[in-house]
Amino acid sequence: MIIESKLVETYLSKKKYNYGLVVSVFFLTACIVTSLFYWNESQQISSYLSANPQNVFKDKEYWRLITTLFAHGGIEHLLSNSLMLFFLTYFVTSFYGYIISIPLSITMGALVNLLVLLAFKQNTTLVGISGVIYYLWGLWFVLYLFIDETITFTRRLVKVFAIFFILLVPTSYSPTTSYLAHYIGFAVGVLTGLGVYPFFKGRLSVYKKWEYKISEELEEMKFEEEAERLPE
Repeated sequence: MIIESKLVETYLSKKKYNYGLVVSVFFLTACIVTSLFYWNESQQISSYLSANPQNVFKDKEYWRLITTLFAHGGIEHLLSNSLMLFFLTYFVTSFYGYIISIPLSITMGALVNLLVLLAFKQNTTLVGISGVIYYLWGLWFVLYLFIDETITFTRRLVKVFAIFFILLVPTSYSPTTSYLAHYIGFAVGVLTGLGVYPFFKGRLSVYKKWEYKISEELEEMKFEEEAERLPE
């Protein structure tokens, strides 16, 4: 008799927090409200929301690294980010909690903006939350690769590359899009995932569930093979 074991559930099999929807709505609402203020140039506040190298580095208005995350260049820009932002924040929050999805995401988004602005010309303005979106993708991919052991690592890697090339690699070029923000955001997400994983690693085994199967056929085959090896 041989007992076969198969891992059927991991930490990612069921969500752990019930407020993922609240966080998603918070992020989306913040983007909508901030963008509306940004578009209304008649209000003085609109001039304090976006970020460029001049007002961040020379004028030392560092809050713009955060406010510019939520401001968008137009309705099309806002809509293009909204769907992916909504679902990503929902999943990240539902499995890893609000500390990962709110303060850490905003902090890392500000860091991404800081790195991107270092490469910009003085009069180039950066707006939008796509850097955070790519950050969340990078974070999710790394944690998924480490945690979901119900399938082989190779299959997990293939899934990650497939999603990356289908959803994150642009099929056309737009001169108004900061691709640098996208891929710096993704890289920061990957590094954050590598840093966050050790804090989750200790508790992951609790969520693993195994399925056991007794196989008499394999045992019989084993005995037959052993019998064939016996000398006559």
